[in-house]
Amino acid sequence: MGAEGEFLPMKFPPLVPLFVLLLAGCSKPVPPPAPATQNPPTNSAAKPEAPPALQKPAAKISYAGTWTATDGEGRPFDIVVFPNGQAVSNWTNGPSGAKGERGFWRLANNRLLVFFQDGWTDVISGSDEGFRHRGFEPGSAMDGPPKNESAATRLEGDGFTGVWCLNKEPDGSFLYVALQSSGRAVSTIGGGTEGTWETTKDGALCKWPDGWNDLISASNDGFQKRSWVGPDGQTTTPPDITPALRVGADGFSVTP
Repeated sequence: MGAEGEFLPMKFPPLVPLFVLLLAGCSKPVPPPAPATQNPPTNSAAKPEAPPALQKPAAKISYAGTWTATDGEGRPFDIVVFPNGQAVSNWTNGPSGAKGERGFWRLANNRLLVFFQDGWTDVISGSDEGFRHRGFEPGSAMDGPPKNESAATRLEGDGFTGVWCLNKEPDGSFLYVALQSSGRAVSTIGGGTEGTWETTKDGALCKWPDGWNDLISASNDGFQKRSWVGPDGQTTTPPDITPALRVGADGFSVTP
């Protein structure tokens, strides 16, 4: 107040700076920084290794059918493995000649073991390189070296290779014919007559040096053999028609 009775105007600071000061005094405190998160402690010990995967067992091999191998002299022959447990070899260089060799088979460690009546044991087994045939002579150890060894090949779609029992001869014995996959045919006539054979649309046609022909073919009762002389006899009624039996297809003994 100035002179008596006179009011003097009051001076105030500007409003804007005051407002700013009020805001500054009422601002929220800045929160302290959050503590750094720590990862959970890890186990320094090494994790146990997973157990090794189990190996799958080798696929079981079916050996039924016809197999081709060679003997110790390099001569080819065949082994026919029948589902009924019997086996027949058309190896003709033994005492049985064209009658071949007969035996029985079983599986052991995914191998085929054939036990023939003359004491020999033939083994066919598979590997990454293919199949192998091993022949063990009578009395030899199966875990020792074989007497002979060769590659073994399965024949596909074969129905005639093997040994066939044909007609009865006048002396009461049976005629046998061994048909090898190589095309070689051997009969018991004359102690062992050798010829040739081939598969035709009619069956297995055998040709012999004396001009005779034998045709083994399917019939209503199984198989039959038709025999004639000369190239034209097949188109006419042959003089000889007899049953034919593939040795091993039915049960047999050493001498059927």
